[in-house]
Amino acid sequence: MSLLGDRFDIHTGGADNVFPHHEAELAQSEGVTGHRVVSHWMHGGLLLLAGSRMAKSAGNFLRATELIDQGFDPLAFRYLALQAKYRTKLNFSTEGLAGADRALRHLRERMVEWAAGGDLSDDGRVGDDYEARFRAAIADDLDLPAAMALVAEVIRADLSPATKAQLLRRWDAVLGLDLERAAPRLELPGGAAALLEARDKARAVKDFRASDRLRDELAAMGVLVTDTAEGQRWKVVSRTAP
Repeated sequence: MSLLGDRFDIHTGGADNVFPHHEAELAQSEGVTGHRVVSHWMHGGLLLLAGSRMAKSAGNFLRATELIDQGFDPLAFRYLALQAKYRTKLNFSTEGLAGADRALRHLRERMVEWAAGGDLSDDGRVGDDYEARFRAAIADDLDLPAAMALVAEVIRADLSPATKAQLLRRWDAVLGLDLERAAPRLELPGGAAALLEARDKARAVKDFRASDRLRDELAAMGVLVTDTAEGQRWKVVSRTAP
């Protein structure tokens, strides 16, 4: 109230804050002012890891920087979270994050293609229909899964590339996925591809000593390798002098 005054629209928090925290806050604020202070209370469902609530107190949580260290775009987690309504629980897994990361990178690549060509003069009415449906989904208790379903529908739709780019650019003001950021095209240093292939074969036959040695060699070349359930992932973190 010291920041927003004694009347404001939205108060958010996790589902675990409803009682006693927010009920006490509501009683105290209305007791002091004598009127309703918050117009809408919005409580998000819990984030789960292996079926248990992810929490700092339990020690079963990941930081965004750790996702980056594993080669993921941190906004891939946002993409994953957009698949569930904010009121529901969300189960986090590395496999799910990897799928979201691939989908986000692919969508950004398509945005680069769509923004480069075509006009949208013939798609005006159809584009307006998609826009109205997107706004309706957002207005329906922030139904972001329905909004993301529309994104998928637009990707497959028979629309001009420019119309697709225009719609998704506008929707990204809500989704916050930075869709116009082109994915960097990183090239492996010479010889790194062969080392990655050799390491993949070593892991397949459980030759972990060779696998660790090859990972160290790759790190010395500026290639950071991380093992995941879907196989090894890599990213170029530095360049060595020729």
